[in-house]
Amino acid sequence: MIRTNRAVIVQCRLSSTRLPGKALMDLGGKPVLAWCLNSMKKIKADKYFVATDEASFDKLKPVCEEYGFQCYAGNLEDVLNRFCNLIRTINVKTVIRATADNPFLFYEAAEESVVEFEKLNKGKLHCDYLTFSGLPHGSGVEIINADSLLKAESETDLPYDHEHVGPALYNHKDKYRCEFIKAPHRYNFPGLRTTIDTYSDYLRACQIVNLLGAENAPYTTEQIVQACNSEIVKNPLVLVPSVVKGQGTGHLHRCLNTALNKPFFVFIPQDKTLKEADEIISEYKKKGIKEYQIINNLPDSTYLPVIVTDLFRMTKEQAEKLSSLKSLISIDEGSEYSEYCDCLLDIIPSVDLKRRANFSETGFISRPKNIHSGTDINTISKILVCLGGEDPSGLTIPAVNAIKSCYENAKITAVYSGEELANYSNENINFVKNIPDLKEQLFNYDLVITHYGLTAFEAMYAGCAVILLPTTKLHKKLAEKYNFAYVDDEKVSTESMLRALSSENLINKKLQKSDCQHLSDYLESVTQGKRMLCPVCGKSQRIPDAVISRNATRTYRRCQSCGLAYMAWSIEEDKKYKKSYFFEDYKKQYGKTYQEDFESIKKQGLRRMSVINSLCLTVKDKSVLDIGCAYGPFLAAANDFKARPFGTDISSDAVDFVQRELRYPSSCADFPAFEPSSEFGVSQFDIVTMWYVIEHFKNLDEVLRKVNMILKKGGIFAFSTPSGEGISATSNKDYFYQISPTDHYSIWEPSKAAKILKKYGFEVVKIVSTGHHPERFPGNPKSSFHKNILNLISKTCKLGDTCEIYCRKIK
Repeated sequence: MIRTNRAVIVQCRLSSTRLPGKALMDLGGKPVLAWCLNSMKKIKADKYFVATDEASFDKLKPVCEEYGFQCYAGNLEDVLNRFCNLIRTINVKTVIRATADNPFLFYEAAEESVVEFEKLNKGKLHCDYLTFSGLPHGSGVEIINADSLLKAESETDLPYDHEHVGPALYNHKDKYRCEFIKAPHRYNFPGLRTTIDTYSDYLRACQIVNLLGAENAPYTTEQIVQACNSEIVKNPLVLVPSVVKGQGTGHLHRCLNTALNKPFFVFIPQDKTLKEADEIISEYKKKGIKEYQIINNLPDSTYLPVIVTDLFRMTKEQAEKLSSLKSLISIDEGSEYSEYCDCLLDIIPSVDLKRRANFSETGFISRPKNIHSGTDINTISKILVCLGGEDPSGLTIPAVNAIKSCYENAKITAVYSGEELANYSNENINFVKNIPDLKEQLFNYDLVITHYGLTAFEAMYAGCAVILLPTTKLHKKLAEKYNFAYVDDEKVSTESMLRALSSENLINKKLQKSDCQHLSDYLESVTQGKRMLCPVCGKSQRIPDAVISRNATRTYRRCQSCGLAYMAWSIEEDKKYKKSYFFEDYKKQYGKTYQEDFESIKKQGLRRMSVINSLCLTVKDKSVLDIGCAYGPFLAAANDFKARPFGTDISSDAVDFVQRELRYPSSCADFPAFEPSSEFGVSQFDIVTMWYVIEHFKNLDEVLRKVNMILKKGGIFAFSTPSGEGISATSNKDYFYQISPTDHYSIWEPSKAAKILKKYGFEVVKIVSTGHHPERFPGNPKSSFHKNILNLISKTCKLGDTCEIYCRKIK
């Protein structure tokens, strides 16, 4: 064996304050330390050591030996001394140092950095310390000259130097040559985090291992980077079910079942009061849920999760806490705090909720695999009475009595947690605490008696006859609305049970035919959702801004400070303003490409210039900057008015056309980063315009400040935008927001514009209502006479679906 004069030394202790014992925490079936040792074994060296402290030695030694490392114990607090004492016992020139909380080390980068270090120590050259900079936090190692470290230890008594290793060298660069070399492109990912310093880091590591497979370790650089950038690792999702006594077990079942299909986390607080919770969780672990997926603490700010609640009713405390994380999605939320939620998903429909959900879909209820062969009311022989593991309304016993009177010879199973069963010696009645894997056992029963909830739908999908009990007045309404047979009196008498049995809805064929969808797939898509703040104020509020509309992919709110309506949450990808935006996309909406519509757009520009001309007395020789100039129709209109046109746009194709074909000064720039002085030699303009551009900015504060900066005092700032006070918005608000383009982040309302613009030194001098559509008035008028009347009303009342706002800079 060729001697390398290298030693790998892994630093490890079990007394971490942030995450005690992390080196021995299970990660994919082996300790975290084992992952680090596995990677470091890939580096060529003569000796492999773990440097620990006396208290940790006995626990770490077996792991070290299993993976081919010797275990050395030294000073707990003086880590530098620990390393140096170890070095004194071995004959080595080069030390490769790693820490045990880094399970995903770039061992290829480590080997390359050692080679680079040894080059710098050839001949008369000398280097004391080297590391690659730019690696993910937790994927790098340090290369140290052993003699230099021993010398450095003798020269420093600084506590910080002795608490660590490398600082004894690189904090004294006047004495030691320390190289921080930018990592080669293959390894340069400074934005990634792969260490395990906190509980949140541990959860991230678990997801990486789950994705890549423990059996494939140690992982290559490419595997680690790919995993870190995957959606499931990058955007953790935590399901928060109700585990409170009195709210049933359905919430927990639904969350655990969802986590079976995707590696989501399920948060179970230590103070849970649902006594069946541990048993249910154990049941799902047997089905395949990993141990790490069940968590008792939420990830922190270093690994911000999307929270999905299935709580029935959030408390205010829960709403405030959970909404402070990345985003908050709530399933079947019935509390008064739904304003805190970025997205609301209704799976089991309700009737009395005043709030609107983003998405409603009973198809997300998972279908049982086992299906009943078909129920005949005259041959019902097996009956299940089940009120979700709990019976807060006390209806189980009355239901058993009533159905027993109807079917004396039927076998009745009742899920019941009470103890008053002395009167029941009937061999046909069996009381049980719970039924494991209930969903897949439902097919065994001809009739299922339950209340409105998950079990009702699952039993219906299993092909059973279903009767709902009137646990509340609301449940009765829901049973009627969704075509379930139900008992119509609170006492659950034999007579009311017989009426329910005669219902045509005893077997709900209408819902049975609905399509099944996977909740886990939908939730995976919402992890990519983005929460946005008011584009003007840009700050989160203690009490959330009021929700004004929700749809399947977006939520809109109204800012409580400035009054602006804005997109507050979206799962849509950001739109790219490339050539296709002005051609294919534009043609889909208007029937022709942007360039084909050039003259029509220019005509609107001429009308707008005439308005600006009246406000300026004359625009002749005045400078006009059109932000978002596209292919330049407004620039052409400004030129016709003898003004001096300048344009800027983020589309290089559009700017190239303006420069080449129209020959107007134009710049490809991302406003407000655009600098007119360097682009045009002009620092301020007489007129600044934005035609259907302002709504595309996520940060209007920066935009409006920049407009003020580049506009001369007394100059005109004019823009057009869809109107939130037009006929479409006022007659059908939710539809208006639903069809609003996904890149319109603000919805301007003319009546509120003056207040917002005043903040930025502008005074509104004219508002023009445009985009009048009489056909969009309620009733859809057909005759020309009615359309003309409504068009007049629209113009008089300023109900156009778009508007133009003209303002003057006053300060």
